[in-house]
Amino acid sequence: VLPRPRWRGVMHRVAVPATVVAGGWLVSTAPAGRDRVGAAVFVAGALLMFVASSLVHLRRWSIPVWEALFRFDHAAIFVLIAASATPIGVSVLEGRSATLLLWAVWIGAAIGVGLRLLPFHPPKGLMNSLFLALGWVPIVVAPDLFRGLEPLAILLVVVEGLLYSGGALMLGARWPDPYPEVFGYHEVWHTLVTTAVAAHFVVVALVVTA
Repeated sequence: VLPRPRWRGVMHRVAVPATVVAGGWLVSTAPAGRDRVGAAVFVAGALLMFVASSLVHLRRWSIPVWEALFRFDHAAIFVLIAASATPIGVSVLEGRSATLLLWAVWIGAAIGVGLRLLPFHPPKGLMNSLFLALGWVPIVVAPDLFRGLEPLAILLVVVEGLLYSGGALMLGARWPDPYPEVFGYHEVWHTLVTTAVAAHFVVVALVVTA
């Protein structure tokens, strides 16, 4: 059994209290109503994902426990993707575009969660492909999205999309793997994910305080 990198899961464990503090501020400062609801959904999704990831990477678990936590981890990623789109759908978009985005991401997330909780092992690469597909669903409302967001928010959305997509490809390739005993390919993935979530936090803050 290969040794676990010493940084395995550390970044996401640190992100848990950071999300509680920053998320509490974001939700409390968002205007009451749809803006606050959208912000709260995003914060809850981010917190769920960081908690799930922290648990699965906390230690070497028995195989049954690890498999259960691993499924929970993947399910939480689907929830985060839909939760990230929610404040955009409720605070930026209107009418048909908002309805289309929200229904698409949450139905997609529900399907993904359902698939991941079924008692079978998906083919290698399937989960990453589903994550990427669901993550890029907002592109169907890109014109309305770009009209509703300020330039900085648009830039951050593009950057986080590249971080998530590039990170998923790197995770699948298990490259780069700079310091396998300390900071390996999975830590690179966690770094990109944490950075992308932080970028989206700024996007949501810009949206709900506009």
